[in-house]
Amino acid sequence: MEIAIDIQHKLTLDFGSEMPFAKDEVEALYAATNWRISDKMIRSIIYLAKGDITSLKNTIQRTRQDYKDVLWQAEYDRGDEQLRDFNKTFDELGLL
Repeated sequence: MEIAIDIQHKLTLDFGSEMPFAKDEVEALYAATNWRISDKMIRSIIYLAKGDITSLKNTIQRTRQDYKDVLWQAEYDRGDEQLRDFNKTFDELGLL
């Protein structure tokens, strides 16, 4: 399987010269889940990392512990109002 194009673009945009390391982290998560983790979850992780490789690693670790909390932080306003839907691509969300 291959990482979705919008996710690859966002990794390049956000991580710049560290993109290969960020991509390795994302690919390792895909592999650990046998490619069953959703693109929605991957987009949420990348969004929360905000281009910081340490934050990316920490968010991936948190995802392994409680993925629902990570989704909530990425998509909601700290309450019950959904601000983003990471089922949509980064392009569709205007984040590229």
